[in-house]
Amino acid sequence: MKKTFYTLILTLISYNISAQNQIVNENDIPKLNSIIKSLEKEFNINDTLTYKSLPYTTANYFKIITNKPNDFLNSLHNAKNFEHLIKKNPNLQIDRELLIIKNVGFNYKKEKLIEVKSFEIGNSKSHLIELKFSDSVNKSNIKFLYSIHKKSWGDYKDASIIQGFYIIDKFRAINIPKNYSNWITYTDIIVKPETSIFYENTEESSGLKSYKKTIIDSLVSYFETKTHKPPYQKEQDFFVYRQELDKWQSHKQQFSDSLYKTDEQFKKLLIEALSYAEENKISNGDLEDFTAQLISKNRALELMRQNRQVGSCSYDDGPIIQQKRMAALAAQNQNWEVFIQTFLNVMNDNVTRIANSNIATNARNTNINELTKLDLDVHKILLGSNLRIQDTIRKHYFSDGNKIAKAYANLDFKYQQYFEKTISEIISDKSMDAFNKLHFYNTYKNYHYFLKDSLKKNEVDKNINKLIPLLPNEIKSRIKNPNKQLYDLLYREKKELDKFEIKSSIIGNIHSYSYNGDCWQAELLEKDSNGKIIYDLTMAIGEAITPLQNFINKKDELKSRIISHPFLQEILNENCDNKLYVKFTNDKSFANYKNKVTAEMPTELTSSIDFNNAISLYITFPNRKHVRFVLLANSNLLTLEIPKDFDLPGYKFDELMTKEEKSFFSTSYKSFKLFNNNGKMLN
Repeated sequence: MKKTFYTLILTLISYNISAQNQIVNENDIPKLNSIIKSLEKEFNINDTLTYKSLPYTTANYFKIITNKPNDFLNSLHNAKNFEHLIKKNPNLQIDRELLIIKNVGFNYKKEKLIEVKSFEIGNSKSHLIELKFSDSVNKSNIKFLYSIHKKSWGDYKDASIIQGFYIIDKFRAINIPKNYSNWITYTDIIVKPETSIFYENTEESSGLKSYKKTIIDSLVSYFETKTHKPPYQKEQDFFVYRQELDKWQSHKQQFSDSLYKTDEQFKKLLIEALSYAEENKISNGDLEDFTAQLISKNRALELMRQNRQVGSCSYDDGPIIQQKRMAALAAQNQNWEVFIQTFLNVMNDNVTRIANSNIATNARNTNINELTKLDLDVHKILLGSNLRIQDTIRKHYFSDGNKIAKAYANLDFKYQQYFEKTISEIISDKSMDAFNKLHFYNTYKNYHYFLKDSLKKNEVDKNINKLIPLLPNEIKSRIKNPNKQLYDLLYREKKELDKFEIKSSIIGNIHSYSYNGDCWQAELLEKDSNGKIIYDLTMAIGEAITPLQNFINKKDELKSRIISHPFLQEILNENCDNKLYVKFTNDKSFANYKNKVTAEMPTELTSSIDFNNAISLYITFPNRKHVRFVLLANSNLLTLEIPKDFDLPGYKFDELMTKEEKSFFSTSYKSFKLFNNNGKMLN
């Protein structure tokens, strides 16, 4: 069952992703080039407009959870500076010297608001506050911006969360340099973003709402019956069914053409279904295909434009397939505005879905090589749509930097060479705003990720490192020190933190077997140690910040018990690459959040074990294997889950495994074997 389900999902995904046919036919290119020639003539006689960057500045972030919000707000308004604010509020969470931007947005009610945000750089997480749209936010002498809301549930119910930015310099919006503004003007003239590809009065179609059968369904059902579409049998092998369906689909055009000529009932249903769809502004893919092939490509395109598809999940390719079909039909009809926008939407995976994921979107093709067949300045389109600018009177098409990166990674050497050279120029340009420098730096990093040639990747990696010193300080400081956010949070304990090498850190909201909620996490390695023991800390952040000192107070005891345990040391030192991670949550090592650790253990085991003062740990082995253990106060060692074919000194997998659990996507093996400090199995 698990294998069948997993295979089914993977096959559906791979089928949808691979079933991406060509958009631009060779016969359409001359007519499209004629339109491009006319638009470029318009571009050449127009002056390059002036565009402003998004307002940006440097600021310090703050956040506090308090039952006395007015006290904090009084201290905020009365503070002489940020240091004074920190001194008055010892539980204040801070993140210093951030690049922030101010942008106009809309909430789910489509109410206008102002977003103020920082960005993920290194291990630093982003911060965002949303404010009601007001001219007061744009005052030049503003010292801080903040939002406040109450928690209605959880550990801090009825407490107020206040977060904001303490402004270091005034917000500034500077002119985009003229040579880059030229790209924007070109993009605006070529893309015509003021043209909507979908009509505003359309209802977005989603498979989640109730559906009433119509004559369109009768048409599709009649066609499938007459052409013997293979039905799916419950016990049928999916791959066999997929092959049968593919074969049927490969003949769909022949079937429909033949039926239209010879079957009066099919022809009658098609004409009536088309009239019904146009009148009621509804449609489906089969009707659109029949209409385009047998009646009118333009009418088929109009059907699509009044029926935007909404994806039900991140792997739903329906909306992308719809826009690919729209782009192909628009190219055949020489409807340039619809063609270029739908093509760019396909490239950017810019469609509406209820949910999205990077895994799904990164798997989709950009189709960029088809655009290079046209007489377009592809660089200006890609780079111009990747620039970030303020709202203007004229609409602008914005591309996704991640997809721009993938597009260039899929282009040939001459395009890549220009891209790399241009990004270096943008980051080196002292007249370019800080946010666009960061945005293009991230685009360059993503480009590196999508490259397949390992030699090319190494070359680009070196070039990226050369550009880091040219970035503004608020950006490069976090690239050079990925753990800066943790240092800022724990600035009072910097002396103790400096005794460790920080392997990784993160500040955010987590869900695990030991903790659930806002916290700071860090993997710490004692400097001048042999590197075998790493401390994995999860420390709560709420009305107060759990201090590093909680761990420091117990570190020596934890370390001593691990070092003095013969069997644990034998396991650890069996391979020079093995590493031992000591878990520590808030004020202790073993944390059994909502009984998540002990819930799966046999009752006879949990009833006989004292978990007080236990140490939670895991050891990593080569080939990405790891095993969790609990070291009890009496020195007995309990194994939890183990990977397949895992051995311990003196014991084979079959002796260690007590329970096998299968799910749709994986199989887990429970051990729950107990050993004394010399490695003798006790149960």
